[in-house]
Amino acid sequence: MRVRAAVVGLTVVALLTACGTGGDAAPTPTATVPAEKPAALDLPEDAVLGLVGILTAPNGATADLAVIVHAALPWMVPEAADAVAATVARCVGEVDGSVVQGRGFTFSQVDIRLTGRDGEWPDDLTLAVLPQPNPEVGSTNVAGDGLRQVEADASGVFDGLAVPRCSQPTVLDGLGEGTLYLGIPQDIGGVDDLASFTGWTVHDFGLSAVLPGDLGASDVAFTACASALTPLGEELGAPNGAWAERFSATGCSVGGSTA
Repeated sequence: MRVRAAVVGLTVVALLTACGTGGDAAPTPTATVPAEKPAALDLPEDAVLGLVGILTAPNGATADLAVIVHAALPWMVPEAADAVAATVARCVGEVDGSVVQGRGFTFSQVDIRLTGRDGEWPDDLTLAVLPQPNPEVGSTNVAGDGLRQVEADASGVFDGLAVPRCSQPTVLDGLGEGTLYLGIPQDIGGVDDLASFTGWTVHDFGLSAVLPGDLGASDVAFTACASALTPLGEELGAPNGAWAERFSATGCSVGGSTA
């Protein structure tokens, strides 16, 4: 479900309801165990989307997932300087400053955090981080500190060829936090007939146990996922026609990707 934001700066929590069975028989009293809820997540004023969930490792350890998606910024503002620098450094031979400027890039900062709840979370558990580059709009994907990129074809469009550094998907190893920069060319004027600064809506955001390419999957279970779309996110194009919450035992993600 989507927990729609009423105000900016809201707290995202999972809202869980209990459903009974129909019929005329009198209910039999039973002991109930309160469902676990993920840790609350306060969204900053520039957030367009927030996501929370609970993950369980094979040894029973649990962790809280938190994702904050910030509004896209045009490449030339000071607040986008870190994203531009990280992209140019990562994408040597693919995207440089002149390309960023000439193609009217915007950059969305995506903050990912996985925090231990109970037990010892395994350090060697790897999870896929979303978004991944969308070849339909030519977006770039650059991992900051705390995350890493892998040479795998998440989109399937490279057909065995080397995956460009700007298109290599991102993963998180163990507990921790990090930032991913999503770059979208032509988004200042509007990419692929979309309104300005709304290219972020054709991507998904979250974590998945299904790793990119042929890297397999991690044995992690996802529960209690919930997302919140802020009024700013609604102003900037969400939800689009493909928007969906993709909550399952193998991942928590939300967005409007059609890939």
